[in-house]
Amino acid sequence: MTSNLSNELAPLRQAGLDCARGIADWWCLTQSPHRDDNPAAGRFPFMVEIEGHGQSAAQWNNAFGAMGLLAAARAFDEPRYAAAALRAGRYLKTLQIFDPFSMKHYGAIRETTPQTPWCYTRDALSAAWGFIELYRYTGEAEYLERARLWAEWFLREGLDDEGWPVSGVQFEPWFDQSWHEAHMLEDVQGSFQGGCLNFLYQLSLETGDPKWVGPVFIGIADHFIGAIQQPSGHYATIERASKRPPSADPQAGLHRVNDDLGTLGLLCAYRVTGDRRYLASIERFLNAVLPGQQSDGFFEESVACIPVVLNILHEAGDLVSVPALAPDSVERALQALYSRQSDGNVNPRMRGGMVETLAPGVCARSSGYALIVLLKLFADIPGYLTARPAVPFIIN
Repeated sequence: MTSNLSNELAPLRQAGLDCARGIADWWCLTQSPHRDDNPAAGRFPFMVEIEGHGQSAAQWNNAFGAMGLLAAARAFDEPRYAAAALRAGRYLKTLQIFDPFSMKHYGAIRETTPQTPWCYTRDALSAAWGFIELYRYTGEAEYLERARLWAEWFLREGLDDEGWPVSGVQFEPWFDQSWHEAHMLEDVQGSFQGGCLNFLYQLSLETGDPKWVGPVFIGIADHFIGAIQQPSGHYATIERASKRPPSADPQAGLHRVNDDLGTLGLLCAYRVTGDRRYLASIERFLNAVLPGQQSDGFFEESVACIPVVLNILHEAGDLVSVPALAPDSVERALQALYSRQSDGNVNPRMRGGMVETLAPGVCARSSGYALIVLLKLFADIPGYLTARPAVPFIIN
């Protein structure tokens, strides 16, 4: 297969650019107003529902929204997209802990608001990844230092005794103890943590410090292919004690086809080591999920997996063999993705966002992934969600 899917998809280019511009406009439309009296200034929503209800974004949604908008600013030469991304970056800063009374968690990033007393480690890592991309765009060293400080906290507080990231970390007393019991899954090792490799790789590139792709990095990569990947080729959350998947997936299938950028992380591991075991793992995954594509182009109810799969197909290119990829698989997947863009006829605040599942609402997860990948395929903006060294783009 070619290493550049965009060459094969010229007939779908305009539809892809139109979809991407609509998503970028949705981020701008729904961003919390940038006012001095607004404690959430610059924050994006996670979900906008058809009835008008919404959910506030976690830190990682803001980071991926900012990445997508930075790509859109370059693709469309549109300053308001960059302005919205930088406002989201400013909000992200307010979530990082630099409290002299909480030195144990110095550098950690809170989940949703400046008062949230916990984080999921993978979510916070994606926020720190956003800091790296904001650094690349602006040239402001503060962003890179924030990413580095988060990574130092991660090494201190975010790993279990096998070197695998823990589900989450509590900073202060819970507002509601039942939240901890329902959401902090300390008895399992999450499959989504494979995506941690991307941040560590990019941090090493920017700082020039090899420790970020040292033993911790290699340990995560090896555990991902050795324990998390299943005989089927899929990745699965496993019980910490038995190393087997629990009877019910704690993520309810969210990361079955959407690997949460874990295969992209393995491609980073290959770039560092040259070890083809990581490429073999990517091949096994792709050849497991592609036969499950439906005739209408969808892989499953959630559309979030489509840009994730297209991204690794694009990034891995000639490095992997994917006999399960049908000649029209990518085209059908893109058409399915386009079909999920909201026209906003019922709720104007949904216009341009991606309807992630059959539930009538648009979601930051699929909107963020789709914007980045569509602009990679159709506008030659390659620097986001990549396993290649990124070229800095410094604004004037």
